[in-house]
Amino acid sequence: MSALIAGMASGALMAKMFITIWCLSFFFLMKDPPPALTAMFERVSPTVLTMGIAAAAYPVWGIIGVVMALLFTALENAAPNAGLGSPNLVYTLGICAASAALTAPIAIVFRRVWIGLSATAISAAAIFGWLTPFLAT
Repeated sequence: MSALIAGMASGALMAKMFITIWCLSFFFLMKDPPPALTAMFERVSPTVLTMGIAAAAYPVWGIIGVVMALLFTALENAAPNAGLGSPNLVYTLGICAASAALTAPIAIVFRRVWIGLSATAISAAAIFGWLTPFLAT
């Protein structure tokens, strides 16, 4: 039960980080939009875009947090080796690798907001890779 609560808490924290980072990133994208996003920015107002991000972020990151906590619990039972300041080295390395692998292709497409993408990836790796294991144990 503590793993589920840890996952929801980690997901809520990640949602807060995501909303902050991406609202700022969309501000910079809207100042000088790339051609692929120009049509979307003409149809959707910044308020609707921001509220949509905020409304979707909490449930999505909450579910991701619960899945990460359950994955940690499964790996803790299978390979309980601590390392890198985390209770489970395999879990933490997997989260860091997945965060980098999922962010790299998006960073290539959206070069103008690579700082926001990097901040999101680092936040996800820190929250899910280190905070979730400590909250779940």
